[in-house]
Amino acid sequence: MTKQILTLLILLTFFNSTAQNLFSEQFDDCHQARFSFCLDCGETKAQSKSDINEYFKKQLTNISPKLSGQIFVQVIIDSIGNQCVKSLQSNTNKSIKKLNLKDKINSMSNWKPAISNGKEQSATVVLEFTFSNGQVETKYKRFDTKNQSNMKSVGPVEIDRKGKYKNKLDPNSIEVFTTQNSIIPWDMSRAITIDKNNVIWFGTDNGIVKIVNQKMELINQTNSPLRVTKYNKNKSNSIMDAVVDSQNNKWFSDGYNAYKFDDKNWTVYDSLNSKMRWSTKIYADKSNNVYFTTFKGLVVYDGQNWSVMDSINTKLPSNRVMGVFRDSKNRLWIGTNKGNIRIDGQTVTEFKDSETPLATSTLIKGHEDSEGNIWFSLYEKFPQTKGFAKFKTDGTWEIINTENTDIPRNDVLDFAIDEKNNRIWLSLNRVGLSMFDGENWQTFTPENSNVPSTYIQSITIDENGNLWCATFAGLLKIKME
Repeated sequence: MTKQILTLLILLTFFNSTAQNLFSEQFDDCHQARFSFCLDCGETKAQSKSDINEYFKKQLTNISPKLSGQIFVQVIIDSIGNQCVKSLQSNTNKSIKKLNLKDKINSMSNWKPAISNGKEQSATVVLEFTFSNGQVETKYKRFDTKNQSNMKSVGPVEIDRKGKYKNKLDPNSIEVFTTQNSIIPWDMSRAITIDKNNVIWFGTDNGIVKIVNQKMELINQTNSPLRVTKYNKNKSNSIMDAVVDSQNNKWFSDGYNAYKFDDKNWTVYDSLNSKMRWSTKIYADKSNNVYFTTFKGLVVYDGQNWSVMDSINTKLPSNRVMGVFRDSKNRLWIGTNKGNIRIDGQTVTEFKDSETPLATSTLIKGHEDSEGNIWFSLYEKFPQTKGFAKFKTDGTWEIINTENTDIPRNDVLDFAIDEKNNRIWLSLNRVGLSMFDGENWQTFTPENSNVPSTYIQSITIDENGNLWCATFAGLLKIKME
């Protein structure tokens, strides 16, 4: 199961990216990040000149005999053999801080780059550490990108005091649709949206599923212009995000390409006919502007023209844009990896030195309720202390986190506000879902419910108050009375 989880996480987040983080604990100190790194490529794979199993047996001493489980480490190696730890995931039963894995790997000096067609090539590799009885076994996790089939990831539930978080939801209210019980082509998914006709659009890592009155229709490279992967011409690129604009056009992103569907015709935007560049998130405001967050600025389409907002023409703290939102006062909120700004006409507000959660956190998503309060999901480097916040109409902030509510983590992947039924839904990374019903919080994980995965990338609510979720293990629907 762990091998399936790892393979899935890597392949579905990496193929068309540039030095993307593969795992949950991420590091930004790799100078090589500006280069392109393929996944475990080359006729000769990138590897250490040393026997890594013997090397780490000598480096990792005094391992607690109680430590068990696996650690996966993403290491990027450039074309001259420089290495750097990019991300890490621990599936162990105890803390691994004392192991200092990141520093030990970064201090190595004998890496060999990958070689393709006789030339050195930058690549990323994954090291797999397995701990048991005070011992460690280390090996490379190798991948054959030409031989991949449908995959999914349940993921570990990372909660302290698990017995504290319970729910009252009827198990029969949870439905999960997968490749086994539906026409869904791939269990791994990260995009879902509902249009103005209550049609559900579910983006998977191998096509889009359209759902009308519980009837599913598959959209892929055979009946649409969705582009195929480089490694498998029978598989379409992963759908990274999906939104519906003010004119009910459906927008999808597979990273380098954007697709617009108006219920009759498809339009494809790429680097040749637009300002598109690598992007994973899309946002559409009420004025029919569509925004794409990228590592090279904020790409904007106003219905006719394309433009780019970056640190040269705008006071962006960084070109690595992570979130965007336009409120009812026409103020544009932009979050980057080095801070946030708010643009109100000619006035630009910076939050770096403010006494707000935006001083230390990056806004990822915004939503304005009917009373004018603005809700934000926030990201911080580890440890994450905020995660979710409310900007009230009186200009004050309210933080919703583990200190003042019964939620198990502050790592919010997505959220949905159901004003009609007075509910707040949070998708929590490596947990599942938490829901506030107006009085109490409840948490739903693969261990205490039928929620299929701890990785739920996108959630949305239909007109009946039902929750729909794109997860790493299928389409999840929670029927609410």
